[in-house]
Amino acid sequence: GGARARLQQLMLLRGGMTLSEGWTFLFAATCSELISTYFMNAAKGFSKPLESVLACVFYAGSFLGFNYSLRALEISIAYAVWSAVVMATLSFMGMAFLGESVSQIKVVGIACIIIGTVCLNLATTAQ
Repeated sequence: GGARARLQQLMLLRGGMTLSEGWTFLFAATCSELISTYFMNAAKGFSKPLESVLACVFYAGSFLGFNYSLRALEISIAYAVWSAVVMATLSFMGMAFLGESVSQIKVVGIACIIIGTVCLNLATTAQ
């Protein structure tokens, strides 16, 4: 009785979405953002119509998924995770697969982004 009522009340406050559903939408938004950035790079400044359209479609999907994730997640956490995962993944992929320069300062910067995101998540779960 009481626990179920509290869960239902919490879900109403969160737009009827569980935390795991919020994280799922955030994961989908992050994947969509990564795909859209790939197509944006492939579009070469909107000179390739198909790649340009696909970049726009996946960006729209990213914002849609991010928006839905906010029904369950705090914006400070959702945005930090979304941005950090995309930034770190794209930086790593650029250095590993696209011949972008690798330097200690880049690696330290990416590590700081990841550590900062983990700290934000720990601070939220500790409350």
